[in-house]
Amino acid sequence: MPASFGQKYKAILAWRPNLIGQFLFSTLLSLLPLSLVVIVFLNALNKQLAVTQKIVSDNYQISKSFNNLKQDLNSLERATRQNWVLKSASLDELIIDKWQSSLQSVDELTFLSVANNDKQQWQKLYDVLTTAHQKLVTENLQDAQLFIPVSELIAQQTLWLREQNEKKIIDNQQQLKALQNSFINWLVALIPLTLLVSGGFLWRISGRLKGLTSVIDKLGQGHWQQEISVQGSAELVELGNKLQWVQAQLHMLEQQKDTFLRHVTHELKTPLASMVEGTDLLNDEIVGPINEEQQAVLELINQSMVRLRTMIDSLLSYNAIRTSKDSINEIEFSHLINKINNHFEHRLLAREQTLNWQSSLPTQPIAVAAELIEMILIQLISNGLKFSDSGGCVNIGLSQSEGKLVMAVSDQGCGIQEQEKAQIFSAFYQGKNAKDTTVQGSGLGLTIVKESVEQLMGTLKVEHNEPSGCRFIIQIPINKTRGVS
Repeated sequence: MPASFGQKYKAILAWRPNLIGQFLFSTLLSLLPLSLVVIVFLNALNKQLAVTQKIVSDNYQISKSFNNLKQDLNSLERATRQNWVLKSASLDELIIDKWQSSLQSVDELTFLSVANNDKQQWQKLYDVLTTAHQKLVTENLQDAQLFIPVSELIAQQTLWLREQNEKKIIDNQQQLKALQNSFINWLVALIPLTLLVSGGFLWRISGRLKGLTSVIDKLGQGHWQQEISVQGSAELVELGNKLQWVQAQLHMLEQQKDTFLRHVTHELKTPLASMVEGTDLLNDEIVGPINEEQQAVLELINQSMVRLRTMIDSLLSYNAIRTSKDSINEIEFSHLINKINNHFEHRLLAREQTLNWQSSLPTQPIAVAAELIEMILIQLISNGLKFSDSGGCVNIGLSQSEGKLVMAVSDQGCGIQEQEKAQIFSAFYQGKNAKDTTVQGSGLGLTIVKESVEQLMGTLKVEHNEPSGCRFIIQIPINKTRGVS
């Protein structure tokens, strides 16, 4: 029995809530005092709003009754003056009704008022009206001066009533503001407690996630043999197990990619060697003399084979280039521009296309990975020429901004559909527009561009080019310490 109790006690001490439980617990602790403050504030606000509503309603009723009273008194004065001239029985009845209505309006104002000062004001008005009624109706005096005290008192009480209404509204606004300030003060006072509780939860979680971040960083750097051990809640332990699986999958994919590159480049080198040997025989005129036009064609083939050999060598050494830190060269972009123009010379003539270079780079060499920069530009220019019509133009902009090399390649072709922008950099992916062109690519061009940019720690963005076509913008950090590899 004691042993069983001890095991249960240890199990209770070792128990830890999962992430959801921890989050809910910390949230409840954080929200409990806030909830109490909000409930108290809402209750007080509800009472104050009820007071506000009553003030507005009372002001409306009193103002309405007072305005009706003023209208009745104005009508009463006009009717009385007319009756002095006309001596009409119907006007006599109207005057009696108006006096009765006026006195009832004063009684209503007295009933609606709460403060003694307000009741005294209405009582004063009642006394003045009673005196005027006694002399004008009962004693049947015809003296217009009897209306003057009534008119003066009405004017005074109009100003007094306006001031009273404004004072009530201002007092109520001050009470609402005081309630709001009290609520804000309570919230400010509770912020440290809320931050303390939330910070404790975040500190607990961040302590566990810091180890995961270190593991993920090492995976990104290609450390496939590291041991992954994660402690904490059940979710974190499961996440650690998933990272182990991801580690094995990434290692396997990396090996498959290396094997694929080796096999593909080897298979490309075999027919390339035969092509080189055949063109050499033609150039040496062993199989017969060749004319100038044939010589130009052979020169184009030779240039393409040289470029193909360079691409194959780049693919073979790509993994080494990605991990090498000494692959920075000093490159003069004027020479690179001439080299790329020569590479596309025959292709441009065949379709009457042009390359428009706009460079604001300095004349001195720039420390960048020359081979990758050349590969990026050739792939993007080739892609732009392929999708441009005959007679079209591909614009290439080169500039330097904030320690970065900025390259922008834009064409006037059919553009890239919005839904395809997320897939065009995938290996072997060919979009709808690519399938409609007469010249089919390998589907690796933009993939090589993307991986080259990532190797250079740069950024790649594609956007629509006005009025048509697309525009690729690349920013590459420039190495400040130059070194020729």
